[in-house]
Amino acid sequence: MNFSNLIIFPDIVKLPKSDLKNIATDLGLDDSGTVMDLATRIWVSIKNNPNRDEIYKKYKNKLLAGRSSISWYTIDNLTDLRNSIIKKEPTNPFENKIDFNLNDIDSIPILRGATDIDDHSYYLRFTYKDGTSRRVIGEEIEILPTTNTATVYVDESRGIIEVRAKAEDANKIALAISSYLNQQLSLNHEDFIKPFGYDLEKIADKLGGTLSESRATPEIWLDPYANSEIDAIIGVLKALDGYFDSFDIGKLQERLDSAATVLGEELTKLPFIAILLAGMGNVGLKVDEVDLRETPFYNLLSPYMQTSGGNIRFQVDVEGVKRNFTIQIGVRSKTVYFRSNNTTEEVIEYVRNKIIHFN
Repeated sequence: MNFSNLIIFPDIVKLPKSDLKNIATDLGLDDSGTVMDLATRIWVSIKNNPNRDEIYKKYKNKLLAGRSSISWYTIDNLTDLRNSIIKKEPTNPFENKIDFNLNDIDSIPILRGATDIDDHSYYLRFTYKDGTSRRVIGEEIEILPTTNTATVYVDESRGIIEVRAKAEDANKIALAISSYLNQQLSLNHEDFIKPFGYDLEKIADKLGGTLSESRATPEIWLDPYANSEIDAIIGVLKALDGYFDSFDIGKLQERLDSAATVLGEELTKLPFIAILLAGMGNVGLKVDEVDLRETPFYNLLSPYMQTSGGNIRFQVDVEGVKRNFTIQIGVRSKTVYFRSNNTTEEVIEYVRNKIIHFN
């Protein structure tokens, strides 16, 4: 199946507005209006156009990329997946789209189509119900199902299953893929952060980038209902604040001694920064231009925190030009979210090759 046969209207909508204006211009269409206006105009003109392959060619590296969340999976043996898909589906999805009845769609992903990239890699596209929407008609409310179409990149030679969908959907799609090989039990959600010791700084270094945002939880956790301990921590902060107003060292000593009694010997042996953070929930730090690691506050707090996620900025050469991109890493979800709709296949490939270690 040609690449263009896999493209649907939502893929057009996700393109950057500048690209949509260029496509509209190339097609001789009005290039004004919102992204939705442009995408609708283009889709109507292009969906049955016999030359759509040529039209899409310039944007082939963006149409299935863009802003998306990505998870990686492995199974024991991926080398026969393509043949297994062809055998099990009623229609060869690499030649024609698989027909389906919209009323029969549910939350279990079904294969819609596929296209080869080269002799060992290809794209798969899955459709599934992902929720409902409400529409008011007169005095009535109509509940309508909403569907989504997700892309999967497969490289059989390297054992890569790359699912481009939010984490909860990615797991269902990966299970659907493993079922073609009857290997649901060997399916593994790749924990790509583990080899880096769950340290986002090391991932930033691997990408040649900078840490722009960090989200973390305290190494030590206080019971949120431990009011006396929390009050003691607050008391220390107030005492310090009061000291700089009055410079009364006696009052400061009194409040510190009182806090030490409440916190007990075990807690007071710890650095006060660790105790202070223990009374908090998630802590987020963010910078705009510099590397977060260059800021004193981050370096002060980070030894007492466990990373739960963060953002990394880096550069990739796209069509001969160095461009800036940002990814958001979820430690618990084991996902990478590409934040820009300018994300290309080259950008995804760069990240994949740097941080994932498959066959």
